[in-house]
Amino acid sequence: MKSIYIIIVCMLIPLSLYAQSYDEERIALGNFLVRMYENNPFEGVKLFSDYDHNYLVSAVFVKKKGTDSAIDRVAQVKNNRQVSQFLNSIVTSETDTIVRTTKDEKTSKTVEEVMEMIRENSFGLTKGMEVLRTIEKADDSRCYLFYRVVEEMVPSK
Repeated sequence: MKSIYIIIVCMLIPLSLYAQSYDEERIALGNFLVRMYENNPFEGVKLFSDYDHNYLVSAVFVKKKGTDSAIDRVAQVKNNRQVSQFLNSIVTSETDTIVRTTKDEKTSKTVEEVMEMIRENSFGLTKGMEVLRTIEKADDSRCYLFYRVVEEMVPSK
């Protein structure tokens, strides 16, 4: 009876040890990106490589206005746009400039208001980007670091 327990325990130990490697890699990548971001802040999409993987990393700034779920959703939409633009390079932009002149009744001067409306359309599919870290900024904003594994690198023999 004891031998059956010992065999079962010996079979389960390697499974539990292997299951922890994903989080360790993710934590190491997150620490590396935070250190790199603190040394030289960036926004946009970058590719990073380590010994085994290539990573697609996207940094997004969002002002802290509204609920946390709304801020998270805005960050997700910005990330999808950035990554889609990086991967597909299919973006169309339209700009309209509207100039209005009004007369200020208090000072009897003509005031010009310039409004610029920018519409940007992009399409494409961004496969599951995951939030790696969020960094709280001093100027009441957050930086979201999204990532995904692009491909596994095969060692040459």
